[in-house]
Order: sequence, then structure tokens, then C-alpha cells
Amino acid sequence: MSQKPYSAYSAEEFALDDLFVRWVQHPDDEEVVAYWQNWLAKHPYCIETVETARELILTGSRSALPALSSDEISSVWGRIRESLQTMEDVRPLQPGVRAVVGWWYFGRTVAAMLGVVLLIGWALWMQYGPNQCISSVSTLANQTRQIRLPDNSIMTLHPSSSVRYARCWTDESPRAVWLNGEADFSVVHRNDTSSARLFRVHTAGLTIEAVGTTFQVRHSSKGTRVALTSGQVNLLLKHQKTIRLRPGESIEVATELTKSLP
Repeated sequence: MSQKPYSAYSAEEFALDDLFVRWVQHPDDEEVVAYWQNWLAKHPYCIETVETARELILTGSRSALPALSSDEISSVWGRIRESLQTMEDVRPLQPGVRAVVGWWYFGRTVAAMLGVVLLIGWALWMQYGPNQCISSVSTLANQTRQIRLPDNSIMTLHPSSSVRYARCWTDESPRAVWLNGEADFSVVHRNDTSSARLFRVHTAGLTIEAVGTTFQVRHSSKGTRVALTSGQVNLLLKHQKTIRLRPGESIEVATELTKSLP
């Protein structure tokens, strides 16, 4: 299903977009931060809408109103009674009527507070509920799964592995998966080879960029191994230069780098 571009989004739509929410709530995700900074540079007229959406997310992430103590409740009732007594100079009320009015004001206050809680709950459910635009797939110890990604690239997820990715990839969203474990990839080639359109696989401490490529990634607590069958991949490591692999080459990223040539 087609999706309208981010440039046409309202602040509320940004606040319910998974990729945008991740940018706001995870400023340490370098890939997502770089994407949004690049997008804002191309769409400066959207900065005000983006800032409004950011504030909506930050406000919705704060905890709900704290419960009132018994002293605070007594203080609230005292202010209500004082307000009702000052109103008598204008329109005297019978004791029974004052009690009804007091309960009415109290009920309206409770309803308003409940409305705020429900609104925050609804916003969080829209972001993290079952309709969120994110897929998480895991395999058992004896299970292998083949997954067709949104751009029709094929990923074969090996046993005891997991992956997550956005279900909706548009021309303005990155083609990226986050892998823990082992998987084979057959990436669909695109004519647009600009950095923003490359296919990316993220593991802990390593990002793999590919155009139209067949390769294998195996990630474990000891490190990540990448083996290239065809095409080309770039390996982006923190605090190191980009490494490019040729078909038949493999590399293992651990405490030390080891590159295997044909």
C-alpha cells in the first residue's frame, strides 16, 4: 500500500511514525539520526512541524499525573468549599444544592484527568501497539525462515536468530534491517546508488551497505562475520575507515579485524 511522503505529514502523523519516534527517543542511533538530519536539510520548511511532533512525543512519553496525597485532597476540597462560599454573595445556595455543585465540580475534574490519561495511553498504543509499522522475526534452534522484505529483497534467517525492520519502506525511508544472529541476503538492485538509498544491515558495532548483492552475515557475542558472494558491500565501523569487500572475500569483525581473500 502506498504511503504519502514525509513532506506532506502533519505533526500528529509524524508523532505516530515509528522511524520518527525512534529518532526522538533514541538519539544514539547514528543511522536514524543521519537520515533525519539529511531529510531536514532537504525540507527546511518542515522544521516547525517536526518540532511540534517532537514535543508531542516527549510529552506523551512522560509519566501520567501522580496520585494526590490525603493532605492534597483535603486542600482541593477546601478550595472548592471556599469558592462555593464566595459565590453565595452573588447567588445564595442551599446546603443540599452546594453539595450537588461540589460533587459536579469534583466529577468534572476527575473526568478531565481521566481524559488526559486515556489520551496518553492511546498515543502510546498507536506507537507501540499491534498496528505499529515494525516487524520483529525470530527463529527457533532448529528453524530457518525465508522473509521477503518490503523492497522484494530476500532474507533467509538461520536458526536462533532474530531481525527487525520497518514494514513500510518508502522513497523517503531507509532500507535497513537490524540483525542478531545469522542470515543470508539477496538484495534487489536499484539504479539509485546514493547513500540514502543503499540497503543496510545493522549489527552491534557494524553496518553493512549493499547495492544489488548476495552476501551472508553471522553475528554473535564474539563479533560479526560477513561473506560476499556477488556484488559489493561497504562495511562501516566506528572510528575506522570504510572497508569494501569484493566477491569471494569475507571479513570477521571482532577484537581484531581479519580479512580473508579468495
